[in-house]
Amino acid sequence: MSENPERTHGRSKPRAAAYFCCVVAGCVLILAVVVALAITADRLGGGALYFVGLVAAHLICQPVGRHAVVRCWVGFKRNTSADGWSALRADPRRPVLYLRSFLVDDLLARTGETAMDYFRTEEERLARAFARIGPLVAIGRPGEPLPPAGASRVYVGDDWRETVRELLDRSQLVLIGAGRGEGLRWELDQVRATVDPRRVVVLLPFGNWEYDNFRSDVADLFPHPLPDLAPLPDADDHTVRAALHFREDWTAEPVRLSTDRATSLEMALLQQLAPVFAHLDDTRAPTRLQRQRDLRWLALSLAGLVLLLSAVWGLLRVFVLR
Repeated sequence: MSENPERTHGRSKPRAAAYFCCVVAGCVLILAVVVALAITADRLGGGALYFVGLVAAHLICQPVGRHAVVRCWVGFKRNTSADGWSALRADPRRPVLYLRSFLVDDLLARTGETAMDYFRTEEERLARAFARIGPLVAIGRPGEPLPPAGASRVYVGDDWRETVRELLDRSQLVLIGAGRGEGLRWELDQVRATVDPRRVVVLLPFGNWEYDNFRSDVADLFPHPLPDLAPLPDADDHTVRAALHFREDWTAEPVRLSTDRATSLEMALLQQLAPVFAHLDDTRAPTRLQRQRDLRWLALSLAGLVLLLSAVWGLLRVFVLR
């Protein structure tokens, strides 16, 4: 496989630090508004002016403030994301290969709507679901300034087909983000010809109408027709609402990825794709590298929390406790 060194070193630590500082500053600003409202309520007696300020602050801080903080956090993660080549070298487990049309990247780049997923893109949630199996790797989109948050990207040149073949031989599980395009058709043909069907999962990041188009596009690639799908419900929290896994003869089995406040996308994937995981033979515990990465994120989170609490205490001393 030919590594593209220019893309490997495209991340910026100073830019990552700037994004992190913006996240902390945004949280402090939101808390400052909350403290200011508390002071205003005490001095104005909760009158009409206070009510107007409360509504205005809610309309600004909730959508605008949260969006700004989330985008800065995603920018921080994009600048500190693991390079795909490094992930493959460092993790002894066989990887999970993620193939898709590059247009799917845009669909899975949005963050969740629940409190636990405000700061995670949908692709990150996919990567978390399969992290217990192996590192999730994908071919990077040519020309993108930074890798999206989620799967570790490997960047290659014109020999991308050879890289895909080698990664297919090396991977223990293949995820396919359904879509359209000649590149994806070629990859699907390679998967059908070389991979055990029980180690293949097709993710469906769209509704029934788009699925029917996809099924028609790839009808000649599979020995059995892809099944009909029952109407899929609209999902505000995620785009991937269903998936297909396969029997040994390439007969597809559809599963719905229904979520609610008690069931995250990761949990739905692990529950519904249990038959696939049963055929995997390399699901060792997280490696030392992964544990170190988890500790790094914990340290960063604690540092941000300390800065946040310090700022809140300072605001309270200045405006409330004086």
